[in-house]
Amino acid sequence: MTTTRMPRRLLLGAALALPALPVRAQSDWPRRLIRIIVAQPPGGNLDILVRAVAEGLRQELGTSVVVENRAGGNGVIGLEACATATPDGTTFCAVNIENMASVPHVEPELFARYASLRPVSQMASARSAIVSSLDTPEGDLRTFVAWARGRSGLNYGSSGSGSAQQLLFEWMKARDGLQIEHIPFRGIGDAFRELVGGRIQLSYGALALALPQIRERRIRPLAVLGSQRIPELPDTPSLGELGYDYPYAGPWWGLCAPGATPDAIVARMSQAVRNVVTNPDFAARMLTPSHFDGIGSTPEEFAAVITRERAASLELVRLAGLVGR
Repeated sequence: MTTTRMPRRLLLGAALALPALPVRAQSDWPRRLIRIIVAQPPGGNLDILVRAVAEGLRQELGTSVVVENRAGGNGVIGLEACATATPDGTTFCAVNIENMASVPHVEPELFARYASLRPVSQMASARSAIVSSLDTPEGDLRTFVAWARGRSGLNYGSSGSGSAQQLLFEWMKARDGLQIEHIPFRGIGDAFRELVGGRIQLSYGALALALPQIRERRIRPLAVLGSQRIPELPDTPSLGELGYDYPYAGPWWGLCAPGATPDAIVARMSQAVRNVVTNPDFAARMLTPSHFDGIGSTPEEFAAVITRERAASLELVRLAGLVGR
């Protein structure tokens, strides 16, 4: 992992700068096909969400909207392709909390390659669960920690360096004195396949990915993120119940555009996303079955969320020992 430091102003502000561009007439947008880059492999939570939203945007905008998976480099390959694309409203990209909040602190050189992305809208959030393979003891997270303490040869899976999984489990390792090795994958879907196969022992993900495997008894729920239990897993305790003061309640996902994309296009796309994810029929058909909660924020609201989450992530990566590695 790189330890190159960058100016704090870049770390805290580069991706949030909303360019002071003149508003140009964009009444004919969209004229062409729109692509949304997903910097992860197919099948993960972000891919599931974006494909659902893209279907709604096709109807909302009256044009073709395609999803392009460009995985690799801890998300950098796809996000850099978006950041350097022609800013004409034909290219957008999906981001998650890791891309915008933790990677700037953990991998500043990687973040610099897509730091110019412009926030468009926070699309949705989701509840999530910590899960283990079936070759671990039955019980909750307390049972797992008691079993794992002093044991070697255990692994946890994540979606990459600086991911939410790495932050949580490195923080937990330091708190509970565990020896669990980090195995990064190209996406959380890949990590879950290894978890089901018993080749790793621990991971966590949103319910869209975790709950089907839990219900099929292929993995075991240990805890849910946040301070309260959730209806989908009523017998699974929350981190707060178990005494974990963890400052992260679960994943969220948003839409960004190349930094010089005109204000009028960004505003119209933001409104289109909001219309889609807050539509009751769409939510019932596409979001609720995957346990997503639609948000549809404005660009300014999304930028404020990123600022807040990035500040919280700085303290978290310090506690997890990931700054300066």
